[in-house]
Amino acid sequence: MKFDKINNFGLIRLLAALQVLFCHSIEHLELKDNQIFSFIGEKFIYYFPGVPIFFTVSGFLIFASFEKNHKAVKEYFFNRVVRLYPALWVCLLITIFLLLEAYSGNIKDLVLSRTFYLWILEQLTFFQFHTPDLLRFWGVGTPNGSLWTIAVEVQFYCLVPLLYYFLAKANIKRTILICGIFVISIFCNYYFGILNHESLIHKLATVSIFPYLYCFMFGVVAYLKWEKIKTYFVGKFIIWLIIYLIYINFAGNFLNIQLVSYFISSPFHIITNVLLSCLTLSAVFSYPKLSNSFIKENDLSYGIYIYHMLVINVFVQNRFIKEPYYVVFVFLIVMSLAMLSWKFVEQPILKLKKKSISKL
Repeated sequence: MKFDKINNFGLIRLLAALQVLFCHSIEHLELKDNQIFSFIGEKFIYYFPGVPIFFTVSGFLIFASFEKNHKAVKEYFFNRVVRLYPALWVCLLITIFLLLEAYSGNIKDLVLSRTFYLWILEQLTFFQFHTPDLLRFWGVGTPNGSLWTIAVEVQFYCLVPLLYYFLAKANIKRTILICGIFVISIFCNYYFGILNHESLIHKLATVSIFPYLYCFMFGVVAYLKWEKIKTYFVGKFIIWLIIYLIYINFAGNFLNIQLVSYFISSPFHIITNVLLSCLTLSAVFSYPKLSNSFIKENDLSYGIYIYHMLVINVFVQNRFIKEPYYVVFVFLIVMSLAMLSWKFVEQPILKLKKKSISKL
């Protein structure tokens, strides 16, 4: 299935990354009591959570990528690894430097620790969500807590070939299979959400695909059915935005219902995520030249996402908190790091990727 290559996927990913950056900055720089930030966040920005948007977009794009390369599975995984890990490993090197610089004890105790090297190995692979007690001295208590989604994304990458096979080859009807996945994911999300948050099961479940699979599947289904449903999304962004704003203002701001959560505790959470996914896809394919006008071919979203907690940790570690202007500095530094990452790491690697693929 083909879709319009002129679209706003890049711009939507950028806005989602900036939303995560804003929320984490306000929380960890202890600015929730600031009236301006509190109003902007609670009345508007918090209703556009970046992570569910990323998962929906990933479902659409990753499944499309695999369908294109389903006869060349090695190429599919090669593309995923090359896009994800080089920048992540550079980020890890910077993280190690910052940890060593901030360590107040005998640095030999850190660099000779087996736990420290095990953590590095975890960061190099797909266990980025784990932080040993040895490293909880820095910043907010975890070197780069946002990277838990990397593990989830890797699981999505591995799931897609199986999903494609069952949707294309299985004797069971596609609709039954898709509905079953949605129901199982929503059930798992609810169940894991009510577990003791300190339990090992809950901690492992939150970094598995099961609670978030329904968001990912929304993107997959939208891709599969795009020819039939695109008329409801293409050019309809203003309509979906009005619907979503009316909903969040009535249910969220007027009725004070908690609408945004990674875990489902009421039907409102499902409604919110479905409407948000619809709004996201409509934004991607409405006014499709916006992305190129604003960001051209620069994709800063990944750099913003992987670097922003390092910057915030440095500010927290040095007690640069509770002043609104610190947020401005955090944004400027993060955007600079993201641009450097794109120009000197991600973009050159992606060019090498294209050359390597031609030789596969």
